[in-house]
Amino acid sequence: MSSITSIENLVHHSFKGLAASIAHTVVIIDPIEFRVKYLNRASNGFVFENVVGKEVFEFMEPEQVPQYKALLQKIVETGQEFSFETSIPDPINLETKIWLDCKLSPIMNEGKLEGILVITENITSDKLKEIEIANKEEKLLAIINNTRDYILSIDAEFKLTEYNSVFGKIIEHGYGKTNLKGTSILDYIDPKRHDHLRSIYKGVFAGEIINDVESFETVLNNVVYNETGFHPIYNFDKAIVGISIFSRDISERVKNELKLKQSLKDRDILLSEIHHRIKNNLALVSSMLQLNEMGLENGEAKDALADSRNRIKSTALVHEMLYRGDRFDAISLKEFVAELFNNLKATDAMELILEGPDYILDLEKAFPFGLLMHELIMNSMKHAFRERGMGKLKLVIVTDSTNLKIEYCECSGKFPESVDFFDTSTTGLMLIHTFIEQLNGEIKLEKREPISYLISIPIA
Repeated sequence: MSSITSIENLVHHSFKGLAASIAHTVVIIDPIEFRVKYLNRASNGFVFENVVGKEVFEFMEPEQVPQYKALLQKIVETGQEFSFETSIPDPINLETKIWLDCKLSPIMNEGKLEGILVITENITSDKLKEIEIANKEEKLLAIINNTRDYILSIDAEFKLTEYNSVFGKIIEHGYGKTNLKGTSILDYIDPKRHDHLRSIYKGVFAGEIINDVESFETVLNNVVYNETGFHPIYNFDKAIVGISIFSRDISERVKNELKLKQSLKDRDILLSEIHHRIKNNLALVSSMLQLNEMGLENGEAKDALADSRNRIKSTALVHEMLYRGDRFDAISLKEFVAELFNNLKATDAMELILEGPDYILDLEKAFPFGLLMHELIMNSMKHAFRERGMGKLKLVIVTDSTNLKIEYCECSGKFPESVDFFDTSTTGLMLIHTFIEQLNGEIKLEKREPISYLISIPIA
């Protein structure tokens, strides 16, 4: 019986029915000429009549023919089964590929090879998904390897499951190991830190996200700082199955921060010393003026020196508050006015009332504002409170987004009708308007009795 006749007998009616019902492509090849003798269905792009009887190599890429021919010849010689995966151009769209999983088996009849059975499964869909996953994995690897940070993950037994090249290289350099998966992360960490890390791992497996900063001393006695984030890894059932670890060397940042803190500390000490010395120098000048004042008999001259000495003391008060406070560039308005009033009042019967929110005066405004308050309070002491030795000052502070406003009231005083508030021929009024100009503000005499001023100073 010829091989062709034998094959035709093998492909009986029941086999054809079975082969036609499955999704895979079933081909029987003549083992002598390697021609297609049976095909259960024609694939897209092929006509059934144009396939049967043709050499199977006609339907392959030229570069695939030698390998496939050798495989068929091996089946003929050994009678073994073989499987392989291949791709061919899509006959409908030649710009794309079709991936096939092929299983080749000999067809034996009474010990004689009668044909080669080829069952081909189209795995294009699965292959495309596999390629997509592989591409994503490659991109992810490129991302985690394109960094100087250590990126790794561990399982519940603290064994490494993944790690990037940076971590791999540092371990290879320090421990001479290259294949780290499955080894314990604790094998590469100082035992003194194990308890600390176990505590962190326990917290992460309980659902916490933990950030930790640690310092290490290197063999060169350098201190290295690492900032590490520990995050839980969840599976589809929302169970925590591992920990992702991201660690960054922040030594330069920490060193710069320490330098900056030291620099700020040195600056604060320097500014404190400057303000302290200025305050002391102003106190020395005030004392010298007081000595000159004591040697004078002219009352007007003595009053002029006393006024100058008090202005110097008020300026010194600003410096004193700057160097003894938490900041060297600002002072509290309420605190300053209260101390200034206490320094200037002649008797305890003189009272100060401060209402409204506090305001922080920056260094630029503190000195002209301090001298402005000095002149206003001194005017109150001289003209409103001198006769009775008692009186009440009330300051109401109001702020908005653009202005600091102060309502200044001599609650028992009266501004003379004969005096023009804007006449700067007197020293006191001239200085008041001068300091207001320095503050880019304005002052209005709201009432003559009781004397009430409205001061407005732009915040910006």
